[in-house]
Amino acid sequence: MSELLHEPTRRLETERCVLTPLSLADVDEHTAASGRREDAVRDTQLAAEHWRAHGFGHWSVRDLRNGAFVGVAELHFAGPGIEGISADEVEAGWWISESRHNEGLATEAMRAAIDDLWDRAEVDHVTAYVGGPNPPSRRVALKLGFVVRGLGTGRFGEPMTVYELPRVSDTGRNAAP
Repeated sequence: MSELLHEPTRRLETERCVLTPLSLADVDEHTAASGRREDAVRDTQLAAEHWRAHGFGHWSVRDLRNGAFVGVAELHFAGPGIEGISADEVEAGWWISESRHNEGLATEAMRAAIDDLWDRAEVDHVTAYVGGPNPPSRRVALKLGFVVRGLGTGRFGEPMTVYELPRVSDTGRNAAP
């Protein structure tokens, strides 16, 4: 597969992060940060396809100071197989390298990615799900303004909590701080 980059110059910058569309060029750094090559290959391939088809998608999250790959901010159509989230709903997800946990980077990166989504896509809400005991991800969801929508089941039958973030203002921005 050739390198697929949608809008290669697309770049979001926050106080501490730089976000660029996740691409096949990120496989090695994604692998190093996540420790899972299979996931890195799958994520980068799906991201490139989603960006090309829909104009938004997964973002690589890098440290603004040194450019180090620290994680991924995901925004994509959920697709089939998640009870509690429709296939045509936009799903958010995030992960940050374990060495950078508890710095607020996931919240910061996702806030920028979601703000960009409101500007680029005609969606009225974003969903997310958190499975198992995962207090850090639940805190990120709540900090971003997500509210619990209900219980659901993941693609592999795992129980999860489904969250929803509505688009609430005339500017397209969620009112969450």
